[in-house]
Amino acid sequence: MKIAIIGLGLIGGSIARRLRGFYSCEISAYNRTRESLDLALADGVIDSAYDTPGDAMEGADIIIMCLYPQLNIDFVRDNLERIKSGAVITDVSGVKGFIISEMKKILPEDIDFIGGHPMAGREVGGYKSSTDTLFDNAPYIITPDRSNKPENVQLIRDMAKYIGCRTVVTTTPDEHDSIIAYTSQLMHIVAVALCANPLLERSGSFAGGSLQDCTRIAVINETMWSELFIENKEHLAERITEFQDCLENIKKAVLNGDRDELEDIMRFATKQKLKWLAK
Repeated sequence: MKIAIIGLGLIGGSIARRLRGFYSCEISAYNRTRESLDLALADGVIDSAYDTPGDAMEGADIIIMCLYPQLNIDFVRDNLERIKSGAVITDVSGVKGFIISEMKKILPEDIDFIGGHPMAGREVGGYKSSTDTLFDNAPYIITPDRSNKPENVQLIRDMAKYIGCRTVVTTTPDEHDSIIAYTSQLMHIVAVALCANPLLERSGSFAGGSLQDCTRIAVINETMWSELFIENKEHLAERITEFQDCLENIKKAVLNGDRDELEDIMRFATKQKLKWLAK
């Protein structure tokens, strides 16, 4: 089996590090910069390196697209003639509805695209930040549909488990995008908003762990995240409105001096946190 990884950054590099031995696969990779390819070759995590995506895709049984969503689509479209019949393509993008819709427009029936999203990451990107433990115990989300062959869906599930993910969640693209708008995209927006406040400049000597915790993900790849936000704009706008409504309720209780209401809100939040996110 040949597996091609298109984009050898944090996610692509970390996948490559764990794939060795999966169905005795040969691993090829494409990356825009040669340095990452050379490092991966030296580390022994890939077998062949290519400066053009088409060369890496040639003859691959599985193609893992690890670029930004629109670039994933563009690269597949531009190199379609190099993708063999029967190949399975998957991705790791944080938005599913957009990319699946666009892929279906360009892919022939004999090539399966199965949307994927490993729920793992770090604040820093690039191959040098990749690790062989990034996916340990992380969930992996896939969004297959009826057009996908069951054996191909199982292949992606097997791959996700092989790289260390504790569970593989199957859902629809719309449900994925709706929930990810809350669990991931809104969290980044909150962190950005906190750091966009001018008070941050005066807060260094006043800050404990809570400010650090709440702003950890404000160190952000603005190119990637702005694309993800726009490609999921309807769901994200809904989540922002819900958050604004909650903030407004808290603001109103504060201004009214309504401790009972504040305590009710806090008790409910504590209950929800302990029920669903206890660790």
